[in-house]
Amino acid sequence: MGSILDRYLLREVVPVLLVSALLYVAVFLFGFFYVGSQWLDGAPVLKVFTWLGYHVPGVLVQVLPMAVVSAIVIPFGRLATEGAIIATQAGGISLVRLLKPVLLLGLLLAGASLYLSEKVVPWSNARVRGYWYDELTMPGRGLARLRGKTVPLGEGLELYFPAFDYETGEMLDVRLQLWKGRQATVIFADRGAYDGRDIKLTDYRIYTVDYAAIDQILGASEDELAAKLKGVFKNVVVPRKEGATTTIKTGLSRDEALANFADPLAADTLSLSEAWERYRDPNLPPADRSDAALAFHSKLALPLANVVLILISLPFAVRYGRSPGLSMGMSVMIAVGYYLVFMLSRSMGGLGLLPPWLAAWLANVAFALAGWRMIRS
Repeated sequence: MGSILDRYLLREVVPVLLVSALLYVAVFLFGFFYVGSQWLDGAPVLKVFTWLGYHVPGVLVQVLPMAVVSAIVIPFGRLATEGAIIATQAGGISLVRLLKPVLLLGLLLAGASLYLSEKVVPWSNARVRGYWYDELTMPGRGLARLRGKTVPLGEGLELYFPAFDYETGEMLDVRLQLWKGRQATVIFADRGAYDGRDIKLTDYRIYTVDYAAIDQILGASEDELAAKLKGVFKNVVVPRKEGATTTIKTGLSRDEALANFADPLAADTLSLSEAWERYRDPNLPPADRSDAALAFHSKLALPLANVVLILISLPFAVRYGRSPGLSMGMSVMIAVGYYLVFMLSRSMGGLGLLPPWLAAWLANVAFALAGWRMIRS
């Protein structure tokens, strides 16, 4: 009997979940298109749809909890109106028992969201920005957005170039520098091409200088000076062949560099594990550690909202879902209410008014407790 009931409930819930998710994703994608449409005149339609497609993983993580609310409120509201819920309760089946299949579904959705947040969303968010600049608005010339900026490329490596060749899409007068303690390696190049995680430098020169060793030459005699200078200049590479090239591996891809530094609004390209590593970095100052903690806990809390919102949606559907219109309105109200609490508490966490972990989890805890109380009452 239990498995039959579970399958029946899932047959009612899953189609609404899929339709709701598609609807919410479409609404968000239309919003992105509408905002960007003023810069898309003349852009190929296929490229526009490709750009919108890169939004889907990130949008899906955001809207799945909203779709879950609709998937619970609408079918369970209809079942309550038709008397099916009362019939099951008369047969000794409680609301807690009815939760079993949909909670399992919520856990699966939470797992899927966590997987997307870890493996797919960071890449897709970076690709959204990279594709926007390199394919849609400035084809092949997106790097021009980084001109004149010092761009951290990970693991201490920094990129700077003051000029850009719009015909070839190359950086001009490139400078790469890497610090290790008081030792600096600086690479100068006339031209540079950034592709993926590789920067190909043309007509380059490499200098490694140990500034700590400079202190030792201050009191050196003339006889010792030559030997001491060798300790200062650890490495000097100046190829004699004109047009010589070398390739430098970077910690950030071209898309990630554009996503983080092409404009003032950086994209979220951190995975869950990267957010955790940043949070655990002992060298972070307190303010940055607080931001990192808030980011990590938020990336964990939002996927689990797929479970939490089931707890609050079911009792509302059973008690108040008297018509399809009312059920739809109620589902929007619950979803909007959750996101308002989530965003407000996150803002309070960012301002230091709440601990980061509490700011991220407050909405989940509040809605879960309220829903469980309504179910048990």
